Amino acid sequence: METSQTNQPDLKNQILSRIEKDALCPDSRLIISSKEYAMWGLWFLTVLLGALSVAVTLFVLMHRQYSFYQVTHTSFLTFMVDVLPYLWIAMFSVMVIFAVYNFRHTKHGYRYPLWKILGSSVILSLAGGALLHLGGVGFSLDRTIGNFSKEYTSQEKLEMRFWQNPEEGRLVGVFLGAEDGVPLPLVVLEDARGTRWEMNVAELNDVDIRIIESGKRVRVLGVLENALPAQFYACAVFPWIYEQRYSMHELGEMKRSMQERILRHTQALPGVVEEGKCSHLVLKGAF
Repeated sequence: METSQTNQPDLKNQILSRIEKDALCPDSRLIISSKEYAMWGLWFLTVLLGALSVAVTLFVLMHRQYSFYQVTHTSFLTFMVDVLPYLWIAMFSVMVIFAVYNFRHTKHGYRYPLWKILGSSVILSLAGGALLHLGGVGFSLDRTIGNFSKEYTSQEKLEMRFWQNPEEGRLVGVFLGAEDGVPLPLVVLEDARGTRWEMNVAELNDVDIRIIESGKRVRVLGVLENALPAQFYACAVFPWIYEQRYSMHELGEMKRSMQERILRHTQALPGVVEEGKCSHLVLKGAF
């Protein structure tokens, strides 16, 4: 008992000496509360950024299943390797780590096990990302950043890269109509690089003609006839899907229409229906 009483003054003196030596002073309640709110704010921000990453990733995964990858790639696997949003996937992973860190540094964060904090942060980001995707935020965010940043490769820029390739029978452009002195069925299309193509539309159906005459940017599947002068033989025309947001149903209808038009070319029977250049293109590897 006496030893305990003797040690108490020494302990008290040591604490007071340490406080005096380190010039320690208690923080006000306002500062402590501000730090707490700041950590909660940072946690919310990291979860929100994680949700935005999920929204863009969901947009890519849902949108790209309706892409005409059979025309641009050898397989769906190689196509997905090219289009997956690795930047957003990495950002989601980093934001989850920061969310766990920020939650742990809140007032009672230490009480919760790591798996609960990690699980709740991931679930909230996934749920928030799904809601944002349904509202079109993933599409808008990817397209907006792509328009303002040359370094960011948006899905629209990727699609342009895949389709602006006349050597492989693909063009992106806007229909300008028929020029004077150019006989039908030849029309003029200005591609994404500003090159004007004399395009033969003899094998296009009424749906293709309506799409190409809309005045909007389109994708054209066909055959390169000449590079100089620029001459292209059109087989099918599809809308450009990045000027507005399409529903899953609309994208599915576009893909179904594309498949039907390609089948129309491949089912041309020798001796009954004359095979055109489009049949040759499709048999070479479009499908």
